[in-house]
Amino acid sequence: MMAFDPADLPSPLIDQYRKGHCGLLVGAGASVGAGLPNWGDFLKGMLAETKTSVGIGADKVADYESLISQGRYLMAASGLKSDLGSFFAGYIRRVFIEPKPEPTALHEAMLKLEKLQFVVTTNYDSLIERTFRQRDPDVTVCTFKDAGEVRRSLSSRDFFILKAHGDAGRSGDGIILTDQDYRNILFKEPAYQHMLATMFSMYTVVFIGASMTDPELNLMLNYVASTFSPDSGPTHYAVLTKEKINEVEKERWFKDFKIRIVPVSSTDEYQELTQMLLALAAS
Repeated sequence: MMAFDPADLPSPLIDQYRKGHCGLLVGAGASVGAGLPNWGDFLKGMLAETKTSVGIGADKVADYESLISQGRYLMAASGLKSDLGSFFAGYIRRVFIEPKPEPTALHEAMLKLEKLQFVVTTNYDSLIERTFRQRDPDVTVCTFKDAGEVRRSLSSRDFFILKAHGDAGRSGDGIILTDQDYRNILFKEPAYQHMLATMFSMYTVVFIGASMTDPELNLMLNYVASTFSPDSGPTHYAVLTKEKINEVEKERWFKDFKIRIVPVSSTDEYQELTQMLLALAAS
């Protein structure tokens, strides 16, 4: 069994965490251990729902299956969300809320990080807020519509959770799933632009359960990178499996987004990830 070596924790990250200058960004991979779908399975389920609820032709089904198999997730998501129409919100609730997924050891390790300023997630499920309510039943939970509350929490140094792409429990408020959704909120919600820029330019962000192929994460990162010069901000860190990332990708993460890779083994990825967070909490 592999184990994360605390010596692999970058000392600048430890320093920023001790000062209370850190936040987590939690991607879709962190919810897979709780039984929730990854991107491919989520879209396959969305396609099945579209066939059942709306009815689409065999040729279009084949087109969607091809897009999903090629990893062209945003394209498939855009079409499926449009085709599902009014059935979309119900599908989101059935996938992310109704199974009542339980927080995992990885989520419990997040809770040990008492010096965090925030947790921001692109996920729609309720795992993170359910975890942190163990510590504070009244923990502040925001979505992309609550930029003012995020600003208040940052200025008063109160811990908060930001569900940057929406909340399955509040699906009537909007779920950010496609390129067009994201362009819409950036155009209509200038406070959201400022909020993201502030978080990434003032705090060291540690990426957990994220990957270069996570389409929603890429939407956010490309926006953040276009808003301010990564050279002028802090270094961020992404915990990724060393077997799945090559040197060119490492270089791009750093040059494009100023994100340094903290490697873990894919043999027992989530255990090592959990150990990494516990090591940071104990540092």
